[in-house]
Amino acid sequence: MVWIDDYFNETPARLAAMLLDNVEVTQTCGFPEAEPFVELRDNLLEEAKVDLTEILDGAGAERNRQIKAIFFDALRSMGEAGKELSSSTIEKVCDLLDVKAADRWDFGHAFVEMRKLCAAGDAHVSYVVDLNNARGSKTEGVDILIALAVAGSKGTAFILTHDVTAAAEETKEIELRALIQEGATNPKTLDIPICVIAKERLADETTGVGPQEALMVAVKRAGLRRSVHEVLWHARDHLADAFEQAASGLVGIPADQLEFHVVDRAFKEGASELHVVERALTAHLSRSLRVLFGTQPEIQASAERMRSLRTVPLPPGDLAPDPRLADFRKAEVWESDDLINVSLAPITCGDVFEMDLEEQVTRAFKKKFLLLGQPCDISLRPGQSRQQDTGYLVFLQDITGKPKTRTDPKAPRLPFILDGIQYACDFRTATNVRLSILDLASFRPDGRVRVDAGHGPPKGMLQGQNDVYSARTSAADAALKTPWQRPPAGRQPVSLDPALQLTFSTGDNFKHVFRGVREPVATATPDGRTVAAPDRVTWRLRRCGRIRMPYAAALLDDYVSVTSRQAFDLDYLGGVGEGSPADPEPIEDPDLEEGLGI
Repeated sequence: MVWIDDYFNETPARLAAMLLDNVEVTQTCGFPEAEPFVELRDNLLEEAKVDLTEILDGAGAERNRQIKAIFFDALRSMGEAGKELSSSTIEKVCDLLDVKAADRWDFGHAFVEMRKLCAAGDAHVSYVVDLNNARGSKTEGVDILIALAVAGSKGTAFILTHDVTAAAEETKEIELRALIQEGATNPKTLDIPICVIAKERLADETTGVGPQEALMVAVKRAGLRRSVHEVLWHARDHLADAFEQAASGLVGIPADQLEFHVVDRAFKEGASELHVVERALTAHLSRSLRVLFGTQPEIQASAERMRSLRTVPLPPGDLAPDPRLADFRKAEVWESDDLINVSLAPITCGDVFEMDLEEQVTRAFKKKFLLLGQPCDISLRPGQSRQQDTGYLVFLQDITGKPKTRTDPKAPRLPFILDGIQYACDFRTATNVRLSILDLASFRPDGRVRVDAGHGPPKGMLQGQNDVYSARTSAADAALKTPWQRPPAGRQPVSLDPALQLTFSTGDNFKHVFRGVREPVATATPDGRTVAAPDRVTWRLRRCGRIRMPYAAALLDDYVSVTSRQAFDLDYLGGVGEGSPADPEPIEDPDLEEGLGI
């Protein structure tokens, strides 16, 4: 264990420089040795440092240690430095960590000694580095980290600071990481795992937690960060090589086989050719990562370190997922509307629709619905009619903040948080939905289930969509050709044609969207934006994203399993327990017994 701190200024020259660089603190200490120099102007301080060095050199090592201790205690009692560690705490922590006297470095000493240590191999070394140098920069500890990285250090480094509390350590780590990246001139300087320790953790009177427990927490946090950091940086370089291999492999495939296995196959399945290329790339990269993680000794060592750290307890805290962690989960489960709508992706199992906030009737509602259906049966293939023209439209219920009790098979939760909201699939109110109408969302880059007057087929659709475009829009075209009539006061616009019926439920959840209506030219102001809507037939829905496979397929399985089970199986047997008979009463009617063959 090496501790780098300006507290360990041992030489008279460094102590003199620290005293006169912080003259306002030195004035409060009343050192006779420094008294002749504290009132000098800045242009005379350099000469004063030389003179004070001679005085301190003659005072002896013990007096210098006294001066240093008094100075730091005074620094601790002033302003922002109020959370500086006391001399007694520093000595206690040094004893606890068994930091040898030779391994207590000041900043000037550190830049020389750590290069020697790195060259000899420092994988077994932990560096505790003070962020602020009292006689230099307030972020000089970051310079130490950069120097360690450039020197190829394999040790574990901690940044010690009084600038933040224990609760804000992660915030400081983000700030320091940005500071390093901003001034990075050497690629190695980006390979620095940063772990901040608030000095209050080491002071019993501040947190009520002893230094030993605090240091255990710090060691675990630093170890976890270092382990994950090492895995990621190995994977970064490895993935670059893996992509080159995958790209070379794809480019090297004969053109006729690309035509047959990629272009023609995707065409027949009603998918994009790029989808096939994406699958090939991701499969190769994923396999390459699995091999790396399973065989690379350095990564296995990092994994072993993470396992071993499980024995170090962390204090209870907020276990809600960090937003960055939630984003990783969302990327795994969710496709955004920017992707699927702009690319005119055909509708499929897992598509999520929301009420269109640009429509007058639904602008105050934020309801969402999930489309479920057998993917093979509802896909559009060139030259073929869809095998099934109905799916299931499931209302997504907002259950944010509600306690999580036992799993309700009729209302499973979505496996992620969407825009800060936890939704559950309300299978009880699900309805059949006509896919031929929802197809309209895939003809528009805004994903709206709507047909505008004067519309035309957009470029970039797949052949299966081109084949059905006219048929899908014909009923709305007929409605748009008739003169629009304003409905009576207080009445909603009526549906013009049974072919515009979307769902077979008109209940509360679906009452605004179950049928298409003719709407005239209008201006809407959703979210303060002014939007001009043309003469249109609209179902007041917009595709807002997609739950990816296999999660969408799992939700479909949940729905089918619930809807196919008898109420007796689901509800009656579920109620058997204390106070309920586990076995039926015996049959006592002889005629009935004979009829049943008993």
